[in-house]
Amino acid sequence: IGERRRAEEAQHQAEAEFRNIFENAVEGIFQSTPDGRYLTVNPAMAYIYGYDSPAQMIAEIGNGIAQRIYVDANARAEFMHLLEESGVVKNFEAANYRRDGTRIWTRTNARAVRDANGLLLYYEGSIEDVTERYRAFQALKESQQEIEARNRELEELYQQLQMMLTAQQEWNADLESRVLAKTAELRELAETRDRLLREMITA
Repeated sequence: IGERRRAEEAQHQAEAEFRNIFENAVEGIFQSTPDGRYLTVNPAMAYIYGYDSPAQMIAEIGNGIAQRIYVDANARAEFMHLLEESGVVKNFEAANYRRDGTRIWTRTNARAVRDANGLLLYYEGSIEDVTERYRAFQALKESQQEIEARNRELEELYQQLQMMLTAQQEWNADLESRVLAKTAELRELAETRDRLLREMITA
């Protein structure tokens, strides 16, 4: 009897410790059914999605996780497909709706829980709000795209400048050739004039 009591006390203590972790975790923790209903969510989970309490979130979501949480309902199907294939999903990112309709980005780690016969009971896992990181990534991506666009513009300007310089060099070469030809022509005229002048003087 004493051993049973000690075992029960140890079990109660473990449950209390788990409940303490569940209630005070900074990440969202959940259990959900394959048909799209939350069994449990912790306070952090409710806070992430803008609900006042876990009970409110569970009641208002009902069986509509795919419709009321996921911006793209296909993302829920993909999430379930991955769990069906491997039993575990890591770093699954998707756009979600908060209670007020605003969008956030979340990262989910989850596993499929089955009974002894392999029957799927529910999913359980944790959710992290990565909206700020996602926005920073998007801003960085847009900056990189803008830089690439500016580089392309600079490359085009450089090519145009090269073409202009080539044209200028060709024009300069043509002008120099004309000047040399004209100079030779003037020199020849001057020599002809001097020759004629000498002939006149001699005559």
